[in-house]
Amino acid sequence: MFNPADIQKGMTARDRDGENLGLIVSVDEMGFFIEKGSYFPRDHRVAFSDVSDIDRDDVYLREDLASLPGVRPDVLEARGEAARHAVLHHDATGALGVIPGDLDR
Repeated sequence: MFNPADIQKGMTARDRDGENLGLIVSVDEMGFFIEKGSYFPRDHRVAFSDVSDIDRDDVYLREDLASLPGVRPDVLEARGEAARHAVLHHDATGALGVIPGDLDR
């Protein structure tokens, strides 16, 4: 188990497989931001609940790269992967939901 207070600006964020996602550029009471860069088109917010562990200067997230929302699609294409997170859409009533088959892409 980790203590959210141990997450600091300048630490390296990694996906569950150890892929370097970038540096943590700010931390607040809700979570932290990973810097804009190769994987994210803008600084990317991460909730503390999305963290699985901390090892020295590395913060490990629960998901792998393809499962993280906000990852640039061109990066996943170049790696031969497809996004594995559900994309939510508004239906005619305004409710949010997953389009049937959306997770099968």
